[in-house]
Amino acid sequence: MRQKFKAILGLVAGAFWAGLAVAKPIVFENVTLIDGTGRPAMANSTVVVDGHRITAVGQGKVTVPRGAKRIDGTGKYLIPGMMDLHLHLIGGGAWKDSSAQSGKPLDFDLGLQTLQGFLYYGFTTVYDAGNNPAFILPMRERERAGKIISPRIFATGQLLSYPGSWSVGYAGIGVRDWPETIKDLDLQLSRKPDIQKITYESFGAGPNPLIKSLPKDLMAQMITYLHQHGVRTTAHIANETMARDAIAAGIDTLAHAPGVGVITQDFAKMVAEKKIPIQTTLSVFDEISQMDQGVGFLKTPEYAATVDAGEIPAREKSRERYTKLGWPAWFTTILPYAKRNLKMIHDAGGILALGSDRTFAPAGLRELELVVDAGISPLDTIRIATLNAAIFLAREKDLGSVEVGKLADLVLLSADPTADIKNVRRVEMVMKGGKIIDRSKLNLPVNRKIK
Repeated sequence: MRQKFKAILGLVAGAFWAGLAVAKPIVFENVTLIDGTGRPAMANSTVVVDGHRITAVGQGKVTVPRGAKRIDGTGKYLIPGMMDLHLHLIGGGAWKDSSAQSGKPLDFDLGLQTLQGFLYYGFTTVYDAGNNPAFILPMRERERAGKIISPRIFATGQLLSYPGSWSVGYAGIGVRDWPETIKDLDLQLSRKPDIQKITYESFGAGPNPLIKSLPKDLMAQMITYLHQHGVRTTAHIANETMARDAIAAGIDTLAHAPGVGVITQDFAKMVAEKKIPIQTTLSVFDEISQMDQGVGFLKTPEYAATVDAGEIPAREKSRERYTKLGWPAWFTTILPYAKRNLKMIHDAGGILALGSDRTFAPAGLRELELVVDAGISPLDTIRIATLNAAIFLAREKDLGSVEVGKLADLVLLSADPTADIKNVRRVEMVMKGGKIIDRSKLNLPVNRKIK
């Protein structure tokens, strides 16, 4: 399998990058720019890309490099490359019988196709929040070496939780008490996680049995040790009390907003003042709540374009498991609270970052809709999917907005996403690091149809 994967990725990468070593500057002219900062759209804008980065942005007269490739953006809209910062990429066998499980222990081909689905719809960065390190870390390495065509990959590898947690397995380490768990932390540090995720969860609500969660003092010791080694952290939490515990322990970010119960205004104000980025993750509630009626959410043009029909039976199996556990009814109950809490955090000035907690690109598109459904404007939602997401990663100096000096991750749309967030589907062009992606050559069902 590994040899097959290496052969395929070599051919694909060669086809994409051949002849681009000495690329001409690229100029988007007469385009309406939505730069990701939350500023209003700017009509008749010019954006210059030279090499990997943006070198000029402006309205009116902008100096265009000699010999540049000009792209007429009349009637079109330019946004930063979007990010989905909560994946468990399919192909790694992350959890038995879960939605992140494929039919093979490791399936690099399926993982690559899934990543290319994100790229097809304008997601130029993803963060995998817990997976089999033998799967996700080689994928990250190959992406950064330019050996595969993929969004930028940030990854945890194995997350950290307490023994007995549902997340312990391929994707998670059941840590020991201090100081024995230093060996677990050192193992993870050797893998160079971009962000270390910690699962702080006791459950004990709805259909979920009570499990022993990480002791608070142990979580604080782990976070301190990770910080001493320069590693950023995020925590899975379910309610305000858990979120406060994680923040008191020194956590940098939250992998979910509290969804069990309504948060207090004091909490919303506190996370805003502390500038703690929080992922949105509404899609996980939305999808599982729909499973009570089937998997109709998988039967959309976006799924048909990016996900092979053979994956549908596997999702049906996930549905059987979720319904047996009673999760659809429970998640249906949680979803309105999660939306309300997101809106409270946003209105308080908090930093929300887009994350679907799913595995396929259409869930990222749905996440955008759900954020807007929560009462957040499309313009602010674009910032949540771009600059705020970069802030979550601590990469805002390079990513997340259309500004001079930043990496040229851009998406050209044929319709205005601030008028209707669904217009993010109207992708005309995707650029990653200054290179235009040939979407017609991505290994996706939409490109394998008989013409």
